[in-house]
Amino acid sequence: MSYTYTTLRNAIKDYTENSEPTFVNHIPEYIKSAEERMLKSVDLEVFRKNVTGTTTSSNQFLAVPDDYLASFSLSITNSGSKVFLLQKDVNYLQQFNPNPSTTGTPKYYAIFDFNNFLLAPTPDASYSAELHYYYRPASLTASVTELVVSSVSGTFTTSDVLTGGTSGAISQLNTIQTSTKFDVVIPPIDFTVGETLTGSSSGATGVVVSTTVDSAQTWLSENAPNAMLYGSLLEAYTFMKGEADVMKLYNDRFLESLSRLKDYAEARENSDAYRRGLPQRART
Repeated sequence: MSYTYTTLRNAIKDYTENSEPTFVNHIPEYIKSAEERMLKSVDLEVFRKNVTGTTTSSNQFLAVPDDYLASFSLSITNSGSKVFLLQKDVNYLQQFNPNPSTTGTPKYYAIFDFNNFLLAPTPDASYSAELHYYYRPASLTASVTELVVSSVSGTFTTSDVLTGGTSGAISQLNTIQTSTKFDVVIPPIDFTVGETLTGSSSGATGVVVSTTVDSAQTWLSENAPNAMLYGSLLEAYTFMKGEADVMKLYNDRFLESLSRLKDYAEARENSDAYRRGLPQRART
């Protein structure tokens, strides 16, 4: 079993027996909240990423990736050898190298602000850098579908939010392939064939001809479907202010699924049986 955004969205509606428009429009938030809880609770390899860059001579700052959450390691290549920098507090670096104009081979780094690392000493040359870091993968709710329209009046733009005149569905226009074919973020409520769409910024209009079937999955929706389902249901039922016994059921199922996921991530994914043997736990 695995989920696409569309199948998980439909499962949430079926489990809660709720298709009320306000509830449905918040479905992406329920799913994102479940994904966030898994992101902050389980140390999965899928939450790790590597990027490379280059330091600038006489510049003590190195840009932080837009999707950065926390560091695993930062290294530079010096004379063909990889050198790992030690992460310290900003105050430590400023005391170690009080004059930023003093340059040398970097030994330390710190998170200076949201956009920059601070290096010390200030690089004396351009070094190749490699950052191994913890990041937030794209949400399942960011899945896109191909939308074909006809009878277009005006010109749609990528800043447009599309609204269906009949369904009331709202979606961000993602990519413009042609004047009548777009990629759009899949909305909580489906567009209806034959309805007129209106672009929020351009004012352009078009009639829906077709949309493609949603087939996109994320690692979590494919490999942790129960955690995705029950985590989303827990958030959805909280929105509904549902009954305590059902809320407890969803929470118990989610925590059970989360425990299985943690067992995989922290006892199986990052080790092998040859070196450590099979994971063991005390018998009861």
